[in-house]
Amino acid sequence: MDYSPSHSLVAYRLKRLSFACIQAIHQNRKQLKDQLLMAPEEATASTTILLQTLFLFLDPKLPWACKAVGYLMQRNVFFLFREVILMVKENISAGGSFGKIYTLERVLALMISHVGQSTCVCSNVDSQWSFSSQILTIPFIWQLFPYLKVVFASWRLTLHYTNKMVLCVQNHASLLPTDISNKFPVYACLLGNILETAGAALSQPDCSFEMAMDLAAVTTFLLDALPPIKSSSRESPTVAEDDMIIGDEIEEIVLDSNLEQQITNAIDSRFLLQLTNVLFGGISAACDPHNEGPDDKEVAAITAACAFLHVTFNTLPLERIMTVLAYRTELVPVLWNFIKRCHHNQKWSPLPERFSYLLGDAPGWLLPLAVFCPVYKHMLMIVDNEEFYEQEKPLSLKDVRCLIVILRQALWQLLWVIPSVHPTYGKSISNTSAHKRQLVETIQNRVGTVVSELLSQLQDWNNRRQFTPPSDFHADGVNDFFISQAAVEGSKAHDILKQAPFLIPFTSRVKIFTSQLASVRQRHGAHGVFTRNRFRIRRDHILEDAYNQMSQLPEEDLRGLIRVTFVNEFGVEEAGIDGGGIFKDFMENITRAAFDVQYGLFKGTADHLLYPNPGSGMIHEQHLQFFHFLGTLLAKAMFEGILVDIPFATFFLSKLKQKYNYLNDLPSLDPELYRHLIFLKHYKGDISGLELYFVIVNNEYGEQTEEELLPGGKNIRVTNENVITFIHLVSNHRLNFQIRQQSSHFLRGFQQLMQKDWIDMFNEHELQLLISGSLDSLDVDDLRCHTNYAGGYHSEHYVIDMFWEVLKSFSLENQKKFLKFVTGCSRGPLLGFKYLEPLFCIQRAAGSASEEALDRLPTSATCMNLLKLPPYRSKEQLEAKLMYAINADAGFDLS
Repeated sequence: MDYSPSHSLVAYRLKRLSFACIQAIHQNRKQLKDQLLMAPEEATASTTILLQTLFLFLDPKLPWACKAVGYLMQRNVFFLFREVILMVKENISAGGSFGKIYTLERVLALMISHVGQSTCVCSNVDSQWSFSSQILTIPFIWQLFPYLKVVFASWRLTLHYTNKMVLCVQNHASLLPTDISNKFPVYACLLGNILETAGAALSQPDCSFEMAMDLAAVTTFLLDALPPIKSSSRESPTVAEDDMIIGDEIEEIVLDSNLEQQITNAIDSRFLLQLTNVLFGGISAACDPHNEGPDDKEVAAITAACAFLHVTFNTLPLERIMTVLAYRTELVPVLWNFIKRCHHNQKWSPLPERFSYLLGDAPGWLLPLAVFCPVYKHMLMIVDNEEFYEQEKPLSLKDVRCLIVILRQALWQLLWVIPSVHPTYGKSISNTSAHKRQLVETIQNRVGTVVSELLSQLQDWNNRRQFTPPSDFHADGVNDFFISQAAVEGSKAHDILKQAPFLIPFTSRVKIFTSQLASVRQRHGAHGVFTRNRFRIRRDHILEDAYNQMSQLPEEDLRGLIRVTFVNEFGVEEAGIDGGGIFKDFMENITRAAFDVQYGLFKGTADHLLYPNPGSGMIHEQHLQFFHFLGTLLAKAMFEGILVDIPFATFFLSKLKQKYNYLNDLPSLDPELYRHLIFLKHYKGDISGLELYFVIVNNEYGEQTEEELLPGGKNIRVTNENVITFIHLVSNHRLNFQIRQQSSHFLRGFQQLMQKDWIDMFNEHELQLLISGSLDSLDVDDLRCHTNYAGGYHSEHYVIDMFWEVLKSFSLENQKKFLKFVTGCSRGPLLGFKYLEPLFCIQRAAGSASEEALDRLPTSATCMNLLKLPPYRSKEQLEAKLMYAINADAGFDLS
């Protein structure tokens, strides 16, 4: 028939009839619930007849199709379809149509395909009643309608619907339907369904940059509304629960486990690769850093990727995605190139409007660093020493030096310049100013934490092999006022000292540390005057006597004064009266004996650095009690400011900081094993042919034992796919697992006197300096500048001039013996002799005018750091007498 004369009437009747078909199904959905999912061939069912009629009317080839679809959408037809589908879902188990395409599914596919076509003249539908709001918020919609999923995943439809969602979702999230239940929030269902089709849309060759941008914007917003999704090995939150802001009670949201799975499975390696490839497609990772800053498209791409990944890091288990981002995408080089150019040009572009809700007016470097730092930090845990130092991967050492400066400046801004932030948890999708402020504060806190961790990690690399001056880690704004504030508990500067101690010069931290110790000693010293603990120590049983007597002391007494009387090999008490010097001598001797590798509690590396002997239990039955005692002993030496000559291995000092050791710490323990593991890491052939399994052989004192690195490890062959896991398990076994009990008991003893926050002010290299002082030669000039004179001596006296000449000519070993002779300790104060208490003093020996007196040896009073020196007439005589005295090893019989 000729349609044109009556097209208005026909179109009107068809629109009304189409809506009547849907309305009939909707109104009778309860009675028809068993007929709602039927294929076209099941034509006897009334629902099939109605839906098939609708399908025929909406054929896009027919001239009235656009008017009919527009009419239906104006009457909120997707809302009616939603209620029909939810009725269906209540009455069937998930599992799809097993090859069938339901008529209802065909109708929905027809309608969503029509909208967005160039020929479509339908008026825009209210976002509240759109396909995205009403249908995509149904849980697991694609399981029910797999054909609809294929249709929706075409890049053209995904582009259209994601673009519509970008325009409305950020400001109209409240227009989404009511949650089906607490376990199925509509925004989570919408996110899961979008992500499930996103991979297919991104993989299409004609996928556009604009679609990837829209997809990132929508998923970022929805991910940010999710509660964190936990896993068995999820990293601990960066803020304690006590720090959470408490306002109105927020009901904890716990997603349905299958919904969680849908979301986490969708953000897989393939999706991350596709998204970053489309976003970074036109961006070079090797641009000249001195050229113009990034253009608008690059800023948009970087922002979209970083915004999506930032909220992903906050929501999903990190172990699922970090390795993919680090090694299978161009994220790190592209981000670093962007950050470096912005830093060089001193210009950070503002965020594109669609992401401005995340940060508002926050600095432009905040979001890129929030993503770059955790991914680069993950890479540093995997790269080996050769890759980092020689091959300069993943960044050149020049770039690492630049990165340190950028991170240091950013961290100082976050912790000191920008007003204090208070991180909050418990997300909401209401777009209020308070929520915006909360988002900014959360990201500032996260960046502050991750930048601190990365700088600390880079400082560890610099300590292993220096590639930049240590001062590069120091903040420019640290001044005397800051240092004075840092010592005050609860101050902002003190908080920075705890979170990022490397920003403050080492000498300043040592002064704060010594002042804290002095304050505690002063509190316990007054009490200790009346309750002194006196040890009677036999020199030839020093370890046994010290263990028996010190182990009996409660923690309160350990902090107080301890006085020592030595008994020589003849059973006679030595003449010295302990005013502090004998105790220093005792501490130096007991530590030398206790940590001697011959005693069996500690072993030495190839570089003669000490670490707990994994086989200590085979030598000493009570070895763990001894480790507790040794921890207390070392802590007492540090507590009293006594330097002791004990060179510890760095990986053991990490245990005092309660840190985990990684592959790159292994060379200091077992360089041969490290070389073998690196060989495996870079092996080009088939590793399974090497016949290695997830077991390790321990060899202690000729006794070999085999341990599995994983349950059933003796049956798990090492392959090219699992070799990295094998390498890190072997490293963990040698560096952490084997010495875990010894280290744990040592730490418990150590923490009796040394508070964790004191030790956390220093890295392992600095901790060794606190224990032993510098290994450099004795600074005789510094000692001379801080020396007093008595008994007629003065700085210009001829005997004094001879003395300094003699001391300067001594070997380092004899200089250390001299220092021990006069102070009771072979090491000088860490910050110089200015801090020796009391200052070193040279006194003319009493009665030294006679010839007989000139034959006397020099003597000392170590409690006063005093040298009693006769007025020898020649330099040769002075040298001979002094050398004899310091090498006599006569205990305190010469005092």
